Amino acid sequence: MKILARLLIIIGCIILVGCNNQNVDSLEPTPSQPNFSEETEEEIIDENKEAINVYLFWGNGCHICENLMNYFEELEKEYGNYYNLIKYEVWYNEENSNLMHEVGNKLNQTYFAVPFLVIGDEVIVGYNNNKDNYIKERIIEEYNNNEYVDVVEQIKSSLN
Repeated sequence: MKILARLLIIIGCIILVGCNNQNVDSLEPTPSQPNFSEETEEEIIDENKEAINVYLFWGNGCHICENLMNYFEELEKEYGNYYNLIKYEVWYNEENSNLMHEVGNKLNQTYFAVPFLVIGDEVIVGYNNNKDNYIKERIIEEYNNNEYVDVVEQIKSSLN
């Protein structure tokens, strides 16, 4: 009986850990993953360039996705001229979910969960406050990148 009770507790904990029943933030970083806690700042070089597109694939009802959207609302006050946030709900929209998987496959992403953020040719899966500076830095980098490529737009064009 004690084993069954422990097993039920463990299963309950697994179910409660976050969106897609997976706690993305508890994953151990691998050497290829960026360090999200760095506190560096990059300058905007050319304020007359066209804004880049940042893509957010999210799930309706995902509280982590809502937290990321709240961060983007704050970020928009100072950096809104440098990016366009384009959102795709994927839990209830199969077409958007398929697009997310196409983008992930193109960018060699092996882990699919929401929020699934695409900045340039990089995917950032999951969200917590430690990623704030990194997200801002990636937006600035891509804005300043003269060879910026909109991967999602390329994929959408090829599907039509």
